Amino acid sequence: MLASTAFGSTNFVLNDQFDRAFARGDVFKDAPVVIIAGAQRDTPDAMEAWDKALRGRLPEGTRVFGLSNLKKIPFFVPKGSVKRTLAQRLPNTSVLLDWKGKVYPGLGFADDATIAVGVFGPAGAPLGIVDGESNDQRLAEVLALTSR
Repeated sequence: MLASTAFGSTNFVLNDQFDRAFARGDVFKDAPVVIIAGAQRDTPDAMEAWDKALRGRLPEGTRVFGLSNLKKIPFFVPKGSVKRTLAQRLPNTSVLLDWKGKVYPGLGFADDATIAVGVFGPAGAPLGIVDGESNDQRLAEVLALTSR
């Protein structure tokens, strides 16, 4: 349901690991948003680490979502098992499931990035993306972006 690959007009509706549907307007309401995005098999571990590092440190009102690029998941891997893993690892964070891998690059995430954190202003204005696993330096970069 991607309307365009240009960020400003990237419209989408994706389900999360709990089968709740989120449209672009639901994600990018009137508050800043942090998206923990991943595209590899180790993504649940890396997302969980970022989620724990960010919780309680973000400015009040900042919303946190996950985004999983699942385009390269082999056909024989049951979707239910992917959902269960993400539900167990991130029970308090909605992880948007991008099965076709179209929304992920439309939001500015590199197709080959294992894990990245994107910071977006109100209405989805991109503020920056920090690539790599959670560490003190990258956490400081993300927090600096959220204070813009």
